[in-house]
Amino acid sequence: MNGSVTFEFPLARPHCGVPLANGDFGVLVWGEETLCVTVNESGLWDHRAGRLIDGRDRYADLVAYAKAHGCDRGLSAMMHRDASVTGAPHRLAAGRFEFRFVSGIVPREAKLDYRTGRLCVRLSDRAELMLVVVMKHNILYVEDPGRRIVAVTAVPASDIPAVAEFNASCGVPPYEKLPDGWRIALPEDPAYTVRCVKTDYGWKLFPGDACDDSARESEKAFTARWWEHVFSSAARVTTPDPWWNEFYDFCLYKLAAATAPYGRAAGLQGPWHEEYQPAQWSGDFHFNVNVQMIYGPLCRLGLPECQLPLFDMIESPAFQESMKHNARALFGVSDALWQTHAVDDRGRQCGGISAGSILDPACGAWTALLYYDHFRHTGDMTFLRDRAFPYIYGVMRGYEEMLDDAFHIPVAISAEYAASNQNMTAVAGRDPSYQLAAVRKLAAILIELAAELKRPERPVWRQILDKVPPFTTVYGYDSYARNEEPRIGIWEGQDLDVCHRHHSHLGCIWPFASLPDPLPPELERVVENAVTHWIGRGIGKWSEWGIPWACIIFTRRGLNEAPMQLLNLWREIFVNEGLATVYLPRMLSLIAHRRHDIARPKAESEIMQLDGCGGFLEAFTQMCAWTTNSGELRLFGGMPQKWQNVRIDGLSLPGGKRLSAGRGGKAVIS
Repeated sequence: MNGSVTFEFPLARPHCGVPLANGDFGVLVWGEETLCVTVNESGLWDHRAGRLIDGRDRYADLVAYAKAHGCDRGLSAMMHRDASVTGAPHRLAAGRFEFRFVSGIVPREAKLDYRTGRLCVRLSDRAELMLVVVMKHNILYVEDPGRRIVAVTAVPASDIPAVAEFNASCGVPPYEKLPDGWRIALPEDPAYTVRCVKTDYGWKLFPGDACDDSARESEKAFTARWWEHVFSSAARVTTPDPWWNEFYDFCLYKLAAATAPYGRAAGLQGPWHEEYQPAQWSGDFHFNVNVQMIYGPLCRLGLPECQLPLFDMIESPAFQESMKHNARALFGVSDALWQTHAVDDRGRQCGGISAGSILDPACGAWTALLYYDHFRHTGDMTFLRDRAFPYIYGVMRGYEEMLDDAFHIPVAISAEYAASNQNMTAVAGRDPSYQLAAVRKLAAILIELAAELKRPERPVWRQILDKVPPFTTVYGYDSYARNEEPRIGIWEGQDLDVCHRHHSHLGCIWPFASLPDPLPPELERVVENAVTHWIGRGIGKWSEWGIPWACIIFTRRGLNEAPMQLLNLWREIFVNEGLATVYLPRMLSLIAHRRHDIARPKAESEIMQLDGCGGFLEAFTQMCAWTTNSGELRLFGGMPQKWQNVRIDGLSLPGGKRLSAGRGGKAVIS
């Protein structure tokens, strides 16, 4: 492992810069002639306009509409919305501080030490600054022993036209400029102040009105111990390619910085947010893939404690009430949890109310896998009893209410498929394969966990495993077989007709891994046909998190050359020069996802998403090792044959054991 990474200035925009964070307070260090520090915080929200499912929108009425009219776009149109509520909850852009130096001096190099979390910025005269965001306290210390910084300029985001226009449209006034920072006054949420003050050692940047730094050295020491723990205990992947080794280390660092257990839950961009544009997708929590991509690899990496802020948010009174309200509205029950697609940190919908936003219970089912993995890796029975089991049980109760007497799901979606296929009239369908995989997985998990807790099973769980099929089968023409072949459908009667960034219909392969093991020949044929058809639809509209997801599917199907072929393309298209995973392709080439936005200037439109970082770590570790439902460990099934000396060390396994193995060598589990 390299203990550090070095970036050369100029670093022309925030997401080319170096991210520092403590799981809550995030800064991006970049610049050219000056050193810029872009600041933000996970809790900086304008919470107004959050939506819940209207109590008049009963699931039974949606089913009745679908039976009478089909699942056309009128299904969304019939849902009730409060016309007086406009806008959506969103994170706010905060701003940046610009550090100016003695005349003629500019930043030259930034070296990030992974084992201390400290960033050393070397200047053109060889003087050095030391920057560190400490754990447990939202403070950035900027140590300047050579006194090279002569001035600091505060640039609130409301000075930037795109943010000013957006804020004005939401009723957020221009930020109040202070001598050492700015203050954000919000219509309903608490005000937020950020300051940068001069000290005897340099500068101190922090939110709030006052900050005591008498414990600076002990805070730095605690922070260094935490980072030493991360990089001495987390799983390592080593390949023959130095670039991928460096990128793995950086992604591990960035994910740990975003999810550190002393902070808050990380949404799409973690604790970071650029100052030059409003938060994309509100900077919210997308629970149909993105949150799970961020938090999914943490147990395998050996960092289960970093999942706890997410669970804390989900179990907060506000978030719980949102999920319970949604379940009551749809089904009239009090013991179910219903998680919608894109929400704020109180569980309220940030986007509109539609079939696509409320009829995807897999949002909760995939989150349930995080709870399940946390228990399996820690063995914490208190966590299982008090946190994991109640959540998984509540999500399953929603599915149980959806199922009809014949154990079909009358109406649900497959994540965002209708949005990607505008030629179709349906927005949902009967028995989406994604939802079938999810409900079967939850049933199997709950049977296992009930036994652990010595609690009675609900009979419906085994009925689900007996009666719900593993997927919905459709038939489509296969040009090689020259006939109609069975394959996995999106939902009843709907084939995969377009290139789609969500691989949801293949959820029985991953994330839910709900197929029988071993797979009977008649099911194997359907699955193989589905994967071949999916490959044939191409990658031209995939996004940056879709490629790691695909790599896992390829790995689990034994197509060991495909993952690195894909990741090498992904590196060129979705990883910028600062090693950040970006949502928009960097150029129009083999992927045309959001093609109209690709040509926009990156300094004004680049969108970093943390799900690409987490998704890569999930994919890369699974490419080295994964376990079948029957308990068989599969090694290096996603790594190319030419990498004969690839290895993995310290991969966490269920039960708390660790795996170390090299290709061709002996696997050691300890």
